[in-house]
Amino acid sequence: MTWPILTKLEAFEVFYEFSRTHESWEIDEIALLVINLTIALGASVWYKSRKLKRISEVRESERERAEQNARHDPLTGLINRRAFYEILEQASFAGVASDAAQFVGLVDLDRFKPVNDVHGHAAGDFALCTVADRLREEVGHGGHVARLGGDEFVILFAPEMNAADVERAARRILWNVAEPVPFDGLSILVGASIGLVQWDSALGLSEMMRRADHALYQVKFSGRGCFAWYDCDADQQALERAEIATELKSAVQNDIITPFYQPIVNIGTGELVGFEVLARWIHPTRGNIPPFTFISIAEDNGLIGKLGVSLLRQACVDAANWPEALSISFNVSPIQFRDAALVESTKNVLNETGFQPERLTIEITESSVIDDVNVARPKIEAFKALGIQIALDDFGTGYSSLSCLRSLPFDRIKIDRSFVTDISTHQQNQQIVSGILSLAKGLDLDVTAEGIETSDDLAYLQGSSCSLGQGFYFEKPIPADQISWLLETEWAEHRVLLPPAVKAVG
Repeated sequence: MTWPILTKLEAFEVFYEFSRTHESWEIDEIALLVINLTIALGASVWYKSRKLKRISEVRESERERAEQNARHDPLTGLINRRAFYEILEQASFAGVASDAAQFVGLVDLDRFKPVNDVHGHAAGDFALCTVADRLREEVGHGGHVARLGGDEFVILFAPEMNAADVERAARRILWNVAEPVPFDGLSILVGASIGLVQWDSALGLSEMMRRADHALYQVKFSGRGCFAWYDCDADQQALERAEIATELKSAVQNDIITPFYQPIVNIGTGELVGFEVLARWIHPTRGNIPPFTFISIAEDNGLIGKLGVSLLRQACVDAANWPEALSISFNVSPIQFRDAALVESTKNVLNETGFQPERLTIEITESSVIDDVNVARPKIEAFKALGIQIALDDFGTGYSSLSCLRSLPFDRIKIDRSFVTDISTHQQNQQIVSGILSLAKGLDLDVTAEGIETSDDLAYLQGSSCSLGQGFYFEKPIPADQISWLLETEWAEHRVLLPPAVKAVG
């Protein structure tokens, strides 16, 4: 543009005449210098602009790469948690606008840890990438799949899919993931469990992901390798269980969970010989919390040992005031029995309370010892060395009870209540109990029959020469403050009311 303007104004002729008139000023040299400087400056500006453009392009590429890394899993290439949550929020708004249901599936791999442990992390990474590809292929257009971390993935199914479509997709995913993964001549086997939830944006992201996780937990708990929808009732139970777990530690520390006592009776004479210790938790707002609820929670939370010591200590203090002829039987759960400090803690309680070990019977179930008899034997022998008796509880309900009796030095077996209650009308149970009694006699073991609830139950067991019994027919479990009254009234002569037929024989 400058060139034609200068030509139009005859600027070059003017400049020539001026330079000839003022030749002594050497204007032509100055002009040449200006022209050279102008060209150099233009070239410099052009070069700088090109360099700045390249820097800008590199920075833009780095920014895009950083954004890519920030939103994608570097191993599988799937979007990550952050990006998935952003997509969920967008899908929630779209779902509200269109009134369409949205479904999310939380996927966790089964048997993945052994892949890393046995075959190495390279095999594990390859398996994760293969699973990611299979999930991506199954989700298809319109859906999204992300890796949350480790061996956990999450799927947002396509908006046009209904619940039935989602279930079919879940079945295909389970099938495809379970297909062997070929790696370096190996066939790596993994599986998957899926928790499904219908998305409700009104409840918020964290709550919906918690529900999906709860559905996944239900699958894991029930055996893995399948899918399950979120169950509100089961979730409520889980929340209640979590609340109980929070309160349990304080209850154990403050001896709020207390022992109740159920009489054990000599069936032949009706004489009271002792009590079984049963844990009871009377909650100020929840009422009576069943033992099968809080004991399993104590086992899961590592409190079963402290709970056992607390109950045993309270029972020993209570029983120290009873006649010395009365013993106590104390149940030890399988997890509690595995505690290496069990014998020592029991010994400490006996020393603290001054309770005689000969008056204590420890009851253990077959499941406590069947996994490793060689580990159980020293522990049982250590109890017996202290003078404590050992009973095999719930006899007849396991698979290897005879093996336990042959291998371990028990003093007594307890027939499970399922064989005793209404025994007079169940011939098969009669045969089972008869066989157990014959076995016990041959091994010189005492037998306690649980679950005696009627006079007919008692009469049958008396006729079968069963030595000891307990059940509601004699007395329900009662707290310690009622024991003195019981001993002074109903059991004043250490005798229970026997069935009329038995009295007539006597």
